[in-house]
Parts: sequence; C-alpha cells; structure tokens
Amino acid sequence: MLFASKINKFRTIALLMIFAGVGIMYFGFLWPSAMLVFFILGLLGVASSVAIYFWIGMLSTQAVQVECPRCGRTTKILGKKDQCMYCKATLSLDPKDAHKEDSSKPNA
Repeated sequence: MLFASKINKFRTIALLMIFAGVGIMYFGFLWPSAMLVFFILGLLGVASSVAIYFWIGMLSTQAVQVECPRCGRTTKILGKKDQCMYCKATLSLDPKDAHKEDSSKPNA
C-alpha cells in the first residue's frame, strides 16, 4: 500500500530521502577528513524531505475526499484521476472516466 495513491507516493519518497540522508551522514564516519561534507549532504537530504512532507501536507488539506465504490472507504484524490489509498481502485472526477457498474450482476 506504499504506492497506492499520489499522496502516499510522495510520502514514501520523502521517507526514503530521510533514510538516505541519515545514511549519508553515517557514511561520513568512514572518512573523518570528509565528515563535514557528508554531514552537509545528509542534512540537505533530510531538509528536502521535510520540505516534501510540508508540501504534500498542504496538498492533502486541499484534496477532494470521495468514497471508493469498491471498498466503501473515504479517500483523497489529487488531480482528476488517482487510486484509492486502501484497495488501489482507479478513481476519477471526470464523468467519462467514471467507474462503470458491472452489468452482468443481477440487481437484487
């Protein structure tokens, strides 16, 4: 479920950037003469991931909330087309791309 929707994709990328930044900082212990350079590079990685978290948080507050027709849970959509955060069903705000009911099922 890490890459289920656009919001989760950005959050996963930011989390990986935090791990990479801390890893780069620890990598500086192998070369004490270049420790400051690795610390600054790692700090830039962590700071950029914080900026991404802030940016996606602002986008998340403005995202449209819809109910998924497949799982029935409320999820957020960025843009016109996105996936459900829970079941990965494709959701759309455009009527021509709307989820079509399966006509082979009997209406009971």
